[in-house]
Amino acid sequence: MSYCTASDVRAAIDFPSTGAPISDADIEEFITDSEEEIEELYKTMFGNIEASGTADGDYSTTTFSDSTQAFTVNLYDGYVVWINGGTGSGQYREITANTATKITVSPAFSTTPDATSTYKITKLGYKDQTVDGSGTDVQFVEFQPLVNLNELTIDSTEITTSSVYQYNDSGKLALSTSAESRFFTITYPQLVNIKYVYGVYPLPRIIKRLCIIIAAMRALSAQIAGTYDDFTSFALPGGVTGSKGEPYTNIQSALMKLQAEAKGIVYGDKSSALGADFRNLPSYRPFTLFG
Repeated sequence: MSYCTASDVRAAIDFPSTGAPISDADIEEFITDSEEEIEELYKTMFGNIEASGTADGDYSTTTFSDSTQAFTVNLYDGYVVWINGGTGSGQYREITANTATKITVSPAFSTTPDATSTYKITKLGYKDQTVDGSGTDVQFVEFQPLVNLNELTIDSTEITTSSVYQYNDSGKLALSTSAESRFFTITYPQLVNIKYVYGVYPLPRIIKRLCIIIAAMRALSAQIAGTYDDFTSFALPGGVTGSKGEPYTNIQSALMKLQAEAKGIVYGDKSSALGADFRNLPSYRPFTLFG
């Protein structure tokens, strides 16, 4: 599932539903490129729900199945499955493989799913990192917002995750007094291993709009190339004449308006209702499309 659809992009630039100058297949490619740029810009993932259901077999610490599904094999490799209800609720695991009906995850579930377990497959990020410790009882994960700490090991000692305070927005981990280690060791070599899920869920409205805008800009840029030799006036027998708007100029004007809206969103323009909604998202770098 994409952040937006080809019809969303067409509507933003008034392309017709049939006979558009740029095909839906091309627009879908522009959407994919735009999603990747947004993820790089904000250094995070945005978790659309790709599929959901209820486990009904193959229960183990690393697998479960849903016989009602017909997944494309390994389509969700690298995605995250979230047990959002029933037995094992609250667990997030990286999907390492999938068949048409079966999901395989890593690391193992701490509580094995059963027939009461509902799940969602989402495009959140999963990290397995070995890093230098801070030398204190506080450590920050590299990618935010933090969704869930799956496993923490400090100098070969496994830390019970419930004994670690997790601050989702900042990505801060703080060891409680009941933790198996009192500090994140800074001793050489890197001795702190952190497995965690990060990202933003559900997909913010503003991210959908930003994706529409950037994909629309790409579509208009592709359209411009075919408009340089378009006629702008005509004459018919009997002295009938007419004219139409100059395509390149009109498209360029539309591009400039889209660029202005995108900048307002990205740089948190408080005069824009959309831009103001974005102030709490992670730090960013400017888009390559508009500098």
